[in-house]
Amino acid sequence: MDIVSVRIGAEADIPRVRQVAEVIARSFSLENFARTRMITAILEITRNAFQHGGGGRAYFRAERSGEYAWLKVVVEDQGDGLPPDSVFVKNRRPYRSAASSSRGMGLGLTGVQSLADGFDLQSSKDGTTAELAFQTPVPAGELNSRLDLAQEKLAALSATDPVAELSRQNRELAEAMAERELLIDEVHHRTGNNLSLIISFIQLSKRNAKHEETREAMAQLESRVHSVAKVHQELQRAHLGERISLLPLLENVARHTQDAFSNPELDITINVFGDSANVAGSAAIDLGLIVNELVTNSYKHAFEGRGKGKVEITFERGPDDAYWELTIADDGIGIPPEMKPERSDSLGWRMIRAMATRHGGKIATSGDKGFQTSIRFPADFASLT
Repeated sequence: MDIVSVRIGAEADIPRVRQVAEVIARSFSLENFARTRMITAILEITRNAFQHGGGGRAYFRAERSGEYAWLKVVVEDQGDGLPPDSVFVKNRRPYRSAASSSRGMGLGLTGVQSLADGFDLQSSKDGTTAELAFQTPVPAGELNSRLDLAQEKLAALSATDPVAELSRQNRELAEAMAERELLIDEVHHRTGNNLSLIISFIQLSKRNAKHEETREAMAQLESRVHSVAKVHQELQRAHLGERISLLPLLENVARHTQDAFSNPELDITINVFGDSANVAGSAAIDLGLIVNELVTNSYKHAFEGRGKGKVEITFERGPDDAYWELTIADDGIGIPPEMKPERSDSLGWRMIRAMATRHGGKIATSGDKGFQTSIRFPADFASLT
């Protein structure tokens, strides 16, 4: 007859198994030594199921056998099982696993068998089932009344025991976190594949374009999508989903923009330096796009009539840690003093303004010695690595 079952899915479930075993053993009048023997054997098998089988479930049962009532505990897991050529699996004789003896209580399966009045074990690549049997001093005729007593005490334990409630909450939290991680991994995988596919389509369209203006537009679009894709890759590699090291990202974005717009007639050197800092994932995407837009603008407008040029990208803390500043500067032809490109209605500058404003950034430009764009962000925008 079934009494209760206990799931083994977290470390906190093992004390719960001990408490249940204690209540049932007392309900069936096991004396101190017999009770300790039973609990020790059950905990060894339970811990093995958790550590080596990835968790499982313990079933507590009672049955009549001859003149007395017997308690049976079946512990199942869905691990890889014992080695198929082990002595225990082949001949059904005691088997001592090195892993069991070193990570459990030191008993091994041989020790468990010596503690139980009956012991059987079935193991395959689909999992392991261990059955332990313990004779009680309770006459077989009293089985039903003792079952009722055990159920009553277990109900009281569930209602008052904080360990049981903590075990349940921890298990639910672990299951929710595992499901969340699985969903996040799936989203990352699909997003990465989709971004790669989009970049491939853009590159194909760029190669087949007949007009230079179309190829240039495709190259600019490719750089924008690559900026987003690179942030996604860095977040996935870090497995953080929240923070990312900014300078390596900006360097990668700059290099890709350089590859997209380079040609034999124009040799542009790009340098990225500054303070090592982490920013939120959303901020990293926006800064990557901002750098891509401004470096692209330098390629398109700053070096007209020249064969060489330089672009410097910096991200540094301001004096007294009062702010963070992103600067993109080229040594090109610059712009007239009356021009205010940050107020431009072009798509690129609208994007830059929107993304800077989203993070509290303030834009300033200068065109007297090449063209320079500086964006100051609040002190809490980034943190040092």
